[in-house]
Amino acid sequence: MAVAIPYLIVAAAGVSAVAAVQQGQAAKAASNYNATIQNQNAVLARQEAAQLAEQQDRENYLRLGAINAAQAKGGGAAGQGSVLDVIGDAAAQGELQKQTILRSGELKARDASNTAGLDQARAHFAETNSYLQASGDLLGGGAGYYSNSLLKRS
Repeated sequence: MAVAIPYLIVAAAGVSAVAAVQQGQAAKAASNYNATIQNQNAVLARQEAAQLAEQQDRENYLRLGAINAAQAKGGGAAGQGSVLDVIGDAAAQGELQKQTILRSGELKARDASNTAGLDQARAHFAETNSYLQASGDLLGGGAGYYSNSLLKRS
């Protein structure tokens, strides 16, 4: 029975090393999947912001048209001072809202992209760590085998 102990030590080290590599590969795959999802979220955030900005442009156009129509109905000319002020303020506010939408979308996209980068780094770390763990397990098994061999000789 004592003869089998060194072989069991080596076998256990081998199994532990294989498990460490498999665990690292699973963690890498999960992190890469998460990175893919976050990259897709970044694209979607930009697309959503572009659609909302387009909608805001349309609302701005309609608002300015309503102001012009109301002014014309009231008998004022569209090129007069206070009317131009109202139109300019409405146009500026509409543009500000549009730019706020685009900026918010870009911030969401950058957040998702940054998270994707972290997930990719985790994937790399998981893989590297699994190989280091496997190497440590194999070295530990070899050391155990060697120390057991020394004990048998003495």
